[in-house]
Amino acid sequence: MVYQNIAGHPVLFGIAGEKNSGKTTLMESLIRILTGRGFQVAAIKHDGHDFEADREGTDSWRHYQAGAYASAVFSSGKYQLVKNQRGTKLEELTAFFPEADVILIEGMKDADHEKYWCCDPKELPDAEKLADRIEKKIRKERSQMMELETLMEKIQLPEEGRNCAGSFPMTETVYQNWKNLFYEDTKTFFEEADKRKDKEQFYLCLYLRLACDLYPAFMEKGISDRVYFDTFYDLTIWYRRCMKTKGIPGIVEERWLSLQLQMKIFRLGRLQFEPDPENKVLHVHIPEGESLLDEECGKSFAEADRFFGPEYTMYDCESWLLSPKLQKLLKPQSNILKFQNRFEVEKIIYPFRQAEERVFGEIREDKENYPEQTSLQRAVKQLVMTGEDVGIGYGVIYRNKL
Repeated sequence: MVYQNIAGHPVLFGIAGEKNSGKTTLMESLIRILTGRGFQVAAIKHDGHDFEADREGTDSWRHYQAGAYASAVFSSGKYQLVKNQRGTKLEELTAFFPEADVILIEGMKDADHEKYWCCDPKELPDAEKLADRIEKKIRKERSQMMELETLMEKIQLPEEGRNCAGSFPMTETVYQNWKNLFYEDTKTFFEEADKRKDKEQFYLCLYLRLACDLYPAFMEKGISDRVYFDTFYDLTIWYRRCMKTKGIPGIVEERWLSLQLQMKIFRLGRLQFEPDPENKVLHVHIPEGESLLDEECGKSFAEADRFFGPEYTMYDCESWLLSPKLQKLLKPQSNILKFQNRFEVEKIIYPFRQAEERVFGEIREDKENYPEQTSLQRAVKQLVMTGEDVGIGYGVIYRNKL
């Protein structure tokens, strides 16, 4: 999934001090530590003397020698810009890094951003503790309420959906009443909301606003922006399903989506995980819309191990993807079979036509009309035409065997 950091103002933190006081050494340590913690770090250094930007003989150096006042070199992965300009301000430079979580600034001792003062290279502070201080500052500033427009952009909600949510009539008082009902009495909430003629649009607007309000809770728990946006990308998935099946903007599967709003499901890469603390189990779900690449699934399980900690003893999954019948329908190199082979399949449930819904987009009584655009569709259609049911498999992975 495409992910970009939330647009906003990066945290500025300075490392100042006299010459040879250990500023660069400390900067290097902080960059490594904060980057290792998953933050996007930019660095700016103020040089009290004019500096040589290009090595003699490089193309950009030759451009300068020929009289250019500015020069840029770029490739598909990076660019470098050098410009002759007097009176450059820090604000001009920080504007180059809007996607950064933090910009570390070496020098500029008289600037008014928060900074640490280095005195002696032999007496540098504990870099981990200083990184803790910077991380706390990042999370404090980033824990402000998520903007609706930002959320819709980051979860790639189509423009028609954004317009629908932005124009839906719901005053703050009405919103707060529905929000309170959602969290205090979910059963009554759905009973009342389902009576609405515009329920698809209502759920879209309400759920987006509830997701915005949850942003500080994610930050408080130290959950990254990537996981936050990926988790609520489910709103976009079910928006598209609503458009496909009903032809109107809105969302379907509102009861399923309520779990994300109660922080009961998190998407970590390709897969979703639903913690069950009582039984010490992590339920695995497979969101639609992307290939089930084996490498990406492996990354998801590895991230889940770190995310949830050791107290959960196993993963389990109940899905048509775990049906043993697929072993006869698909080639051994199939990503579906690679996913299935991660589990010990303990049972299969019939009758259940989930496979038809997922593979063909809908369940049809006249199975002859199912499309045959992919090898998977052809294989499943051939099976169900004989009167058989793919069914749903239930499998487990014991975490000590990973």
